[in-house]
Amino acid sequence: MHELEEEELEKEPDGLQAQSMQSLGSRLAGTFQEYKDARKETENEWLKDLRQYQGIYEPEVLARLDAASGSRSKVFVGLTRTKVMAAYSRIIDLLFQHGDVFFSVAPTPVPQIDPLKAMQMRQMAMDQIMMASGQDPMANQDLVAARMEELEEEFLELEKEIAKNAAESMTTDIEDQLIETNAEMKLKESMLEACIFGSGAVKAGTVRIDRKQSYSKMLDPQTGQQGFGISVVETVAPDVESVSIFDLYPDPYCTTLDDCDGLFRRHVLTRRQMRDLADLPQFDSDMVKYLLKIHRNGNHTEEDHETTRRRIAGINENSESNRFVVMEYWGTVDGYDLEEHGIELEEGSDLSDDYSACVWICDGKVLKVMLNPITGYKIPYHIFPYERAPHQFWGTGVPRMMRDSQGTMNTATRIWLDNMALSSGPMVEVNTDLLAAGEDPTDIHPWRVFLREGGDGSMPAVRWYQPVANANGLNQIVEIFRRFADETTSLPSYTHGEQTQGLNKTATGMSMLMGAANIALKSTIKNIDDFLIEPMIEALFHFNMEFGTNEKSKGDLRIVARGSTALVQKEVQSQRLLQFLSIVGENAGGVVKQTELLREIAQSMDIDPDKIMKTEEQIALEQQQLQQAQMQQAAIASDPAAQGNAGMGTPVGIN
Repeated sequence: MHELEEEELEKEPDGLQAQSMQSLGSRLAGTFQEYKDARKETENEWLKDLRQYQGIYEPEVLARLDAASGSRSKVFVGLTRTKVMAAYSRIIDLLFQHGDVFFSVAPTPVPQIDPLKAMQMRQMAMDQIMMASGQDPMANQDLVAARMEELEEEFLELEKEIAKNAAESMTTDIEDQLIETNAEMKLKESMLEACIFGSGAVKAGTVRIDRKQSYSKMLDPQTGQQGFGISVVETVAPDVESVSIFDLYPDPYCTTLDDCDGLFRRHVLTRRQMRDLADLPQFDSDMVKYLLKIHRNGNHTEEDHETTRRRIAGINENSESNRFVVMEYWGTVDGYDLEEHGIELEEGSDLSDDYSACVWICDGKVLKVMLNPITGYKIPYHIFPYERAPHQFWGTGVPRMMRDSQGTMNTATRIWLDNMALSSGPMVEVNTDLLAAGEDPTDIHPWRVFLREGGDGSMPAVRWYQPVANANGLNQIVEIFRRFADETTSLPSYTHGEQTQGLNKTATGMSMLMGAANIALKSTIKNIDDFLIEPMIEALFHFNMEFGTNEKSKGDLRIVARGSTALVQKEVQSQRLLQFLSIVGENAGGVVKQTELLREIAQSMDIDPDKIMKTEEQIALEQQQLQQAQMQQAAIASDPAAQGNAGMGTPVGIN
């Protein structure tokens, strides 16, 4: 009886899903396998990057060291981690530690006039002609056109002002959304991945449903009394999510997301998270419940990179995860598959064409199909490189840049330690045939006397050898490749606190050097602008234009990713202003506007000049008071009587 129940449980309900949709799920599952196999080589490089960052040798290197005779050093020089954190810290400092926002929303140079306003403008021109001349405007189209040209300039100025206000409002809305989604923390997570693995990823612009509980006064229908109760308020908002690149599988033939035919994201969900999918819009709740029934312990099978990453982290659990693997696909789907799933296409659409869609599958079963709701983007994932490699999708990170340098430093350091250990004391050769009975040649200490018996006196019973120490040569190798690491990563040692010989250690000198280091990171910062900041903010912009409720934020606007690049420029500008001030020196007051110069320097250093500098009114008032005091002193000096009175002080009893 129990076996019969199990068979009925595992049997897919009749009519649960059309055969065509099952074939769609199978096709996408096969496509995912192709994408996964193509990413295998890149995945292995990522694992090398991770081991190098963590200071762990590759398995084949450890095996070679273990196979070597004798006790060999296995020290790992942790320079890669230092370089990665130096790059990450500089990027974070440039992006988030300044008062400026890393993006801006600006109106277009020539905003478009709303069609309704254009009609109003034409009607206004016709009315004005009728009132001024009494002529029929329909019979005088030339006069109407001339008047409309005059009115157009007025309307354009009005539209510019409206667009400016809309840009300010849109900027405020996006800033609030970034705060609500905790975007700063998520961006930092992705940027650390980019520094280590060469690429980072963020998902932005998709819809999330916020469910917030709040207490409010409610009326009890039975008693008629008021009381407090819990109410759940659902709001629709854009989402920003940090995504690990290990979970993303793009089209292997693409070099950018623009020419990417499709992209998979692999989700590993708990039973609760899997169950929650049934309550989300457009998900097939029956199919979700069916998969929960037939997979009591989940269907998760650990990938090779998951196993390796757990070992690197020191986690060696072998128990079942009881989780579900769900694939999220964004890319092209033909019209026949969409129609079979009940997706309504525009009238006259060619079903043989491909359409941008989102499909969720689990165990070859389709859980969700929908047309892409996002304007301007086929794929809502934004993958950005640390350093772009020509004709490659994935970028290059700090560990890979300095892999050879790190490996050579490790080898030289191991040899140095082994050589120092070997040369720290003498090596001994003992002829036991010549030693007296009872002598222990391993008992070596100061003033030790070895007793010998017989033998040729020219043949010593104990001979001493002192191995040669090669510390100097090995140190030079380490330093050479340390400099190579500085050059290949564009992260000089002084950026992470290294005291380098010959370094200009003055405040101005260090400031100039740090400014130069920021210029070296400019390409990375530009990649963040082009591949992350601008598309992410544009996604939020499109969301607000389509689904936002604040009509004041909508207008003819454009996104400017000015933050990161502008901040680097500001660092350089600060150094140039300080250099200019030092060149002018004491003569600054006679040739430049000191107040304006100091304000510019303060702003470039992210110091609010209004908080530390006096206003022009305060300066004028103080100068006036100083002049009055000087005049009073001069008057006292020229009047002997005033001098005598001044020396007598104020009479007692007079206030």
